[in-house]
Amino acid sequence: MSESADGTVGVHRALVAAVRTVFHHPVRMVAISVAWVLASVPLVTIGPATLGVYGAVASVREHGHVDRDAVRETLSDHWLDALLFSGLLVAFPALAVFYLGRFSASGSAFAGVLGMVGFYLAYHAWVVFALGFVALAQGDDAFDAVTDGYRWSVERPVATVLVGVVTATLFVVCLVLTVALPLVFPALAAAFHTELAAQTRDREEDATDAADTADATAPTDRPVSGESPKNEFSATFRR
Repeated sequence: MSESADGTVGVHRALVAAVRTVFHHPVRMVAISVAWVLASVPLVTIGPATLGVYGAVASVREHGHVDRDAVRETLSDHWLDALLFSGLLVAFPALAVFYLGRFSASGSAFAGVLGMVGFYLAYHAWVVFALGFVALAQGDDAFDAVTDGYRWSVERPVATVLVGVVTATLFVVCLVLTVALPLVFPALAAAFHTELAAQTRDREEDATDAADTADATAPTDRPVSGESPKNEFSATFRR
């Protein structure tokens, strides 16, 4: 299967699984979304609040309920990382808007190029850090979370584009439905990203298990050093 087809199928499956999670746990997922909205009101707390959503969604996916102790432990270990992530997520769009504004005001080609680069970095960063929040919720450190998310996005460019498009589409649909934006979107987006990361992890584990199985079943007989099949045949023929 090509990277394009594999990325499309993976994103589609993750979206279906996320919608199914929200459908089967509506009260919990709405509570998670509302908690994110309330916790994000001071603005500076958006990062830790977002990490809490990813941790809560992961516990619902694994156990069918929110493991509050696990969520508190995740926030205690990574709240500063989450704060840094949210700051970078704001910095890249702000850079793009600033230079695109300079371009529209002055017509400077240099400002236009920087604005487009900022827009690309903002888009790429949103995907990378979304996966980074998933990794933090699973207990990874910040460096591994970012580098793994970046590696995923580079190895799967089609899927990277689709993740952004699907997330934006979910946002627009919830925005049109008005009440769905604060009640559904935060948990639904976190569930979508969590399912995507889980599917990637499962595929990598399956590939590792298949490679280990192939190594275990491979023939281990080798000619003794200094001998070759030709020499063995010659010795047998002479006898």
